[in-house]
Amino acid sequence: PICAYILAAIWLLSCTLAAPALVHTYHAEFPELDFSICEEFWFHMKRDRLAYAYSTLIITYVLPLAVISLSYLRISVKLKNRVVPGNVTQGQAEWDRARRRKTFRLLVLVVAAFGVCWLPLHIFNMIKDIDISLIDKQYFNFIQLLCHWFAMMSACTNAFLYAWLHDSFRGELKKMFAWRKKKIGPATNCIMASVVL
Repeated sequence: PICAYILAAIWLLSCTLAAPALVHTYHAEFPELDFSICEEFWFHMKRDRLAYAYSTLIITYVLPLAVISLSYLRISVKLKNRVVPGNVTQGQAEWDRARRRKTFRLLVLVVAAFGVCWLPLHIFNMIKDIDISLIDKQYFNFIQLLCHWFAMMSACTNAFLYAWLHDSFRGELKKMFAWRKKKIGPATNCIMASVVL
């Protein structure tokens, strides 16, 4: 039941955040540039637009970034203060320290990836909300698409980070590329291989 309430609250908050954009979004055409956009226009409501922009920035970027930063900081502190039970050898202690450092590095990279990936979109939205004329109309759609693409990329960066920082994955990847290099060797090797086969 609690999960259902949390889910309902998330959907309600999402719909509430999106409602002003739904009301104020219009299709605008620029025939002289052979160009059209669907964009928010808050006619004579600059203060409301800025209030909405800042609220969206805080709720969708600053707050999540703060929450994951604090959560991962707490995880790091827990791991750092964790005591390994039993008698620990020097080698085991070194291995444990190395593993903790790697985990800390991973957590920092995950937070940084979220922050960096979503930042361009939020900067773009803030510039657009403060003064849309600062963005060249001709490149508006392209810049917006690029910022959105970069933001959506954050969804898949974690998988790459987890995989890349895993020793066995890196080892297998190196083996794979080494195998490809051997396969694409000098012409004489290819001829010899075909003769053997």
